Amino acid sequence: MQQNDGRDGSDPGATVHSLFERHAELDPGRTAVVAAGRSLTYGELNSRSNQVAWRLRELGVGADTMVGICVERSPDMFVGLLAVLKAGGAYVPLDPGYPADRLTFMLRDSRVSVVVTQRDLESALPEHDAVTVLLDDDSDPFGGCPTGNPPAVCGAGNLAYVLYTSGSTGRPKGVLVTHDGVVNLVTGQDYVSVGPEDRVAALATLAFDASTFEIWGPLANGATCVVYTFVGDDLAGLCAKVRDDGVTVLHLTSPVFRQLAAEHFRALNGVRTLLFGGDSVRSDLETLARESFQGELVHLYGPTETTGFATFHVAGSTAENAAVIPIGRPVNNVVVRILGPDGSAVGPGEQGELYIGGRGVARGYLNQPGLTGERFVSQTDGTGAMWYRTGDLVRRDDFGVLHFLGRGDRQVKVRGYRVEPGAVESVLTRHPQVSDAVVVAREDGDGDKRLDAYVVPASGRRAQDEADRQRLVAGLREHMSGVLPEHQHPASLTVIPAVPLTANLKLDQERLPEPVADRRPSLGAVVRPTTHLETALAELWSAKLGAVEVGLDDDFFALGGDSISAVQLAAATTTTLGLRITVRDMFKYPTIRQLSRLLSEHEAAERHAGDTVRCDG
Repeated sequence: MQQNDGRDGSDPGATVHSLFERHAELDPGRTAVVAAGRSLTYGELNSRSNQVAWRLRELGVGADTMVGICVERSPDMFVGLLAVLKAGGAYVPLDPGYPADRLTFMLRDSRVSVVVTQRDLESALPEHDAVTVLLDDDSDPFGGCPTGNPPAVCGAGNLAYVLYTSGSTGRPKGVLVTHDGVVNLVTGQDYVSVGPEDRVAALATLAFDASTFEIWGPLANGATCVVYTFVGDDLAGLCAKVRDDGVTVLHLTSPVFRQLAAEHFRALNGVRTLLFGGDSVRSDLETLARESFQGELVHLYGPTETTGFATFHVAGSTAENAAVIPIGRPVNNVVVRILGPDGSAVGPGEQGELYIGGRGVARGYLNQPGLTGERFVSQTDGTGAMWYRTGDLVRRDDFGVLHFLGRGDRQVKVRGYRVEPGAVESVLTRHPQVSDAVVVAREDGDGDKRLDAYVVPASGRRAQDEADRQRLVAGLREHMSGVLPEHQHPASLTVIPAVPLTANLKLDQERLPEPVADRRPSLGAVVRPTTHLETALAELWSAKLGAVEVGLDDDFFALGGDSISAVQLAAATTTTLGLRITVRDMFKYPTIRQLSRLLSEHEAAERHAGDTVRCDG
């Protein structure tokens, strides 16, 4: 078991809004929020949210009452959030960009009695029975409400919010997060320090757990929260805005961080601490960042069920031989352990499932006792505290540093073999001409699983035309052939300009393009076969792939071949031509020119061996 018991500066009995109220009393004139061209001081935000909180109390909101909130990224968002907490309730983010069916499910599952929203968004919500409170109501229903803090009706163990995440069954899961978990995340921590002079960027939507740190990190510490709306396709513009706004603490998801180039890092040099996490990041990108960025780089890891960040690793201490940046050590007041399939602890260097305990572990899932019992496990010390089973595979090195190895439940079976798509992604991103990679498992027409890979060329090496793309694909095929077993090779390799992201800045799998299966790559004039062997191979390929004409230098996989058809073609070559080739040969020598040369060398070697035997006889 590994733990970080530091408690410096963290108040285990505080609520999120009580921390904010302290700073509103100490320095009411300090700017609390900058959003949508407007700003609010701590005093203004406190008074306005108090008025709304009193109104919510009148509507029956109290301790652990769930209140839906659907608001734009404006100062009103902060008024609504604080009002819900001050009334004693727990906010349930309702993203207006979500499909109507998902919003309907969330409203019904959480049984919210009140929804806090704005006029322009009221119509975006599906029909519901809750009372609607409009923050921008022209009649100003809050004007007569008191501006003083309502008396406290909840404590550290009460709910602060319920965040819905996607479940493996397709049914969203409402994660029950307490005030104590949030307070521990944003105060008295060693992965970052936030004080009144800081300006913290907020990029994440309310429906994404990173918003917990981005909003309450500054407001619980007397700092300023600077809100952005970032769609993920203008990194230069974002970096320039962050610099001009004087942001000192910035959090980015791993997909966004992986797209940063040297010039982006240089533009962020006013940032004191750059936090990033949510997925694996190659260690060579850490090196690039350290060469261009002068602030502190911190890699973070943690699921929604543990209130965002559970472990951290300060970039710069990564071992030179590590392919990806470690997830590091537990944050303050968090405990971790690594268990094998039999439930026993594993030793250093051994793979196991990561369990997380301590402050930050959620209560469980709303209305899902079975799933809660499966993922949240009681500690054996009699305290009633819980461990969260992450489903993530990790190992601990000899220095106690945790290394992320992939998702246990992301494994798929390809032709009977267990394959971890993350392992394939890791190999692809080690190629010097690749900056990012995504591997997804899909079913083919026969119901079998196949892997489709998408790669983003490294900065400065963008594929300019089809020939560039084909050369990159061919290079990646050769790169994989020396590292991955045949069954882990993707059926397709598609070059894309950037990984598509959701509003939460995570992979948007639905926006990935259809896999490329070129039937006739545009690599210039077709070089026709000349020898008997080349012609015979070309005829076999054409029959198998359905290509009109196959040239000497056409890549088998670029023509639409995959790992399954490679197996079939290797067998057909042996049966039809009497020449034995392996599937590994197909991956290593994917053109007819290369393969015929290999076969000719094999044939010559066999003849020489036969002659040698006869001479010795």
